[in-house]
Amino acid sequence: MHPGGIAVTTAPVRRETTTPDLLSAFPFPFVDDIYRYSTNVEPANQQVITPAGQWGDSVAVIDSEYRNELAERAAVLDADPTRRAVLPHMRPAAWDALMTMLRELAHAYPDTMHLTSAGHDEWHWRNDLLDDERTFRYGEEASLGDDPLHYLSTQVQEDIALLDQRDDQLFVDAGVITFAADWSFGFDVGMSFLEIHGPVPRVRKMGVITRAHEFLKRLQPHEPYRRTNWTMTIGRRLDVSTERYPEWGPDREMIQHVDDAEFGRLVHLRVEVQHLIRLPDSGAIMFVIRTYLLPLEALATVEPWRARAAEVFAELPDDMADYKGIIKYRTRASEWLRTHADPQPSADDSLTCTTELDSAHNVPTEPVHGLPDWPSRPPEVDATGSEFLIVAAGATDETAHTARAWVRTAESIGPTRLLVLDSLTHDDDRTSLIDALAATHTGGRILVTGGQYDVLTALALARESGAIADELAAFVTDTTDLPVYCAHCRDTFRGVGSPGGVVECPGCTRRLEIHEHHSASRGSFLASAVDVRDLEALS
Repeated sequence: MHPGGIAVTTAPVRRETTTPDLLSAFPFPFVDDIYRYSTNVEPANQQVITPAGQWGDSVAVIDSEYRNELAERAAVLDADPTRRAVLPHMRPAAWDALMTMLRELAHAYPDTMHLTSAGHDEWHWRNDLLDDERTFRYGEEASLGDDPLHYLSTQVQEDIALLDQRDDQLFVDAGVITFAADWSFGFDVGMSFLEIHGPVPRVRKMGVITRAHEFLKRLQPHEPYRRTNWTMTIGRRLDVSTERYPEWGPDREMIQHVDDAEFGRLVHLRVEVQHLIRLPDSGAIMFVIRTYLLPLEALATVEPWRARAAEVFAELPDDMADYKGIIKYRTRASEWLRTHADPQPSADDSLTCTTELDSAHNVPTEPVHGLPDWPSRPPEVDATGSEFLIVAAGATDETAHTARAWVRTAESIGPTRLLVLDSLTHDDDRTSLIDALAATHTGGRILVTGGQYDVLTALALARESGAIADELAAFVTDTTDLPVYCAHCRDTFRGVGSPGGVVECPGCTRRLEIHEHHSASRGSFLASAVDVRDLEALS
């Protein structure tokens, strides 16, 4: 049992053998000796020939790890239910995703996967590999015996994320993500696509994320696309989520001290093939994320891959290597590949290329950073509001002055209430705010002032009560504190500090680094264990 009461079942992560199909179907990601961020999207369902074999024929792929990976996913979900979420408005999209992927499986593997219509919205599904057979009615969970997204996760090796498109933005509002590469799905649920990618280095200046955002919004049903992403992982460990950093984080130190043979066996090139699909019935966007792992010792047997990966690792800028978590061993990985050439290289030294569909059409010049951007002066009261709730948290003069000015203006427009709170760390103050929000009608305006912790917490509670962005305004009088979400025990607490700083979690006592990653819907900053020495002491 980990601190905070969350049990973790550790699945095997270091299976040493690479079966032939895992090598021949590996989606090698590098098209040049230099790697930089790009949207790198191309039409899906197109075969890619590689020096080792081929990949890309279908959206859903079943390989020799099918049962192992499904068992590992089940263990992760049993240990941590936050890896699975469906916000209420996404239930139709979950059914849409299930039917789309079952059709994909039946089309790609007709000998073992079977989907047939039984009439009147009834369907019969049979998975011969798992001996799973059931008849269900579309939209009725009772007939399926499970919620559709969870059931889908028992049939495919891919992770699934569902994005809702509203207010000209995309929001990650549902998914089953058990094999995350150093991110937290549980924290990111409800965040916008732009917020989630705020911490990625370079993409703000390069405009990559906003180009991707605009491209995704233009996706059409029945026209799927795909892209690849990559990093490196120590051991054959699929779940390297932020939540489990205490388990895999020390491997980044350990790997620097093993011999060459062990290094080649344990260091894996990790590639995600991400399919991007506009679902036909709900209009949601489905991210289908498949993770592939190949140890360096296997990669080195394909000469063009060995040579190119060595160059990419050596040239990769430090900020990108640091973000990917490989800065401590990427140089050794490059050197290892350079000294482990296969004496009998593949006859086909060609490398596959990816067609990039980056488009500058109607794209903002700068992506949105995933951090709050507070105004330097109190915003004006919106005169179109039908009523007003003014919330003042804290006892500073600036907070009181701001609230009084808002009240004077609001009272000249419509019904106005002033709620003065000490701090939202107090249960009674939180209850008072929740009650006041419940009494606020559609079209009302909610204005909040105070320290950063209280303002972010109040705005999150307002959003939870149903308020939309146009109904909210805020002015922060002090940025020395903030709400912190611990990725390990899931506690949210008031911390004194700023992104990049270190605080102690009162729930699990870990020392946490505050990430430059903020969730408006959750109202907090993500934080995770700060360094390997702390992790070893806690193990």
